[in-house]
Amino acid sequence: MFLFNKKSIVSMIIILALILMVGCSNSNKDLSNNSLENKTSNNISNNNATNTNTTSNTTNNSVSNNTGKSSENILPENQKWYTLLDNIIALSKQGKVFNSDFPAKDTNIDSVESKWGKADNSEWVASAKGLYSTYSKHNIVFGSNKGGQIFEVRSLDKQLGNIYLSMVKDKLGTPQHDVKVNGEEIIGYKMGNDFKILFVFPEPTNQHANPIMSHYSVLYPAGTVNNMAGDPGREW
Repeated sequence: MFLFNKKSIVSMIIILALILMVGCSNSNKDLSNNSLENKTSNNISNNNATNTNTTSNTTNNSVSNNTGKSSENILPENQKWYTLLDNIIALSKQGKVFNSDFPAKDTNIDSVESKWGKADNSEWVASAKGLYSTYSKHNIVFGSNKGGQIFEVRSLDKQLGNIYLSMVKDKLGTPQHDVKVNGEEIIGYKMGNDFKILFVFPEPTNQHANPIMSHYSVLYPAGTVNNMAGDPGREW
């Protein structure tokens, strides 16, 4: 009996030892698998974060580069026409337009004819107080009084089509003269004691609230006065 019990006890010990060994082995496998899963998950997260940052940086760089190109394309063009407007304003104080060397006040129409020949068209305009001579090739119209003195020089140069109404007002402020007539808006400013400048635009509409310049002129009002006829001449 004692021998049987001893053998049984030994067998049970062996069985328990085997069970413990198998359990430890499975536990180690589970831990190993969990560790591998965690590493894989972390690697995927890190890769996703890296890809997200790379995509974000690429997008930001693309936006930055596009913005820079846009500024480079637009800014010089604006500056070019603002510079032209500055030149127009400066020359008007001398009685000149930018595409003619003949100033109002100090030039007789005979001087123009001696260099440019006869005008393509000449017409007396009573409301404007003078004879208007058109030189189409030069994009210039001269207004002269009965004595031949030029009192107005008008420029029809195509470059004026790059100057907007808002640009003139930005430069010169609120006009001292502003009228709308015959589908046009005419704004004017005094340029020193002798001259005035008049800018002509199509009349603004809801569709075209900021029109481009049609033409402009430099006016010498004193040249339109006719004292003998009691005519005070033009103010604008």
